[in-house]
Amino acid sequence: MKFEADIIEFFQNNTSIGFIKLFQFLTLLGGLLGALIVFFILFFKKRSLSYAFLITFIIASIFNKVLKAIIMRDRPFEVYDYIENYGNEGGYSMPSGHSLSAAIFASFIFYLIIISSRQKSTKILGGISCFLFVVLIALSRMVLGVHFLTDTLAGIIVGILFAIIGIIIYNYIIRKLRLNIKRSKE
Repeated sequence: MKFEADIIEFFQNNTSIGFIKLFQFLTLLGGLLGALIVFFILFFKKRSLSYAFLITFIIASIFNKVLKAIIMRDRPFEVYDYIENYGNEGGYSMPSGHSLSAAIFASFIFYLIIISSRQKSTKILGGISCFLFVVLIALSRMVLGVHFLTDTLAGIIVGILFAIIGIIIYNYIIRKLRLNIKRSKE
């Protein structure tokens, strides 16, 4: 869609080389580096949740690859010659794997904040921070010219859905384990 290319063109025409470098760094946090950081945060705070995160992340990443192969949408720089590929990406565009990953990262971190903090202000600030992280990752993918807006939105939606499913399954398993432990003590 042309309006999506116009958004990318606007960003690229109004962004300095310094901001391009910043977005290239930020985009690393939406990939494997971000996954490792989140895994270790969760591991040291709530080990069982870190395993649920890892399984969710792996399954969602595989699902993302399958979706890309089914949808086969070209990247913006392949469709419009005036869009630069500052992200050095290849392959298909829809959905954005970095946006999907960022949504999973943020959802699991926000869930950890919700279950471990008693202060409302911490929960609010945590929620805002997680939201801004996802927005920045999605924005970085457009500024770098490797994803359209709808690619990033689809990635965020799929990532949030996977995170919700992962957290629900995690809670179900934890509840079952606690029930079994309680029964074995009786």
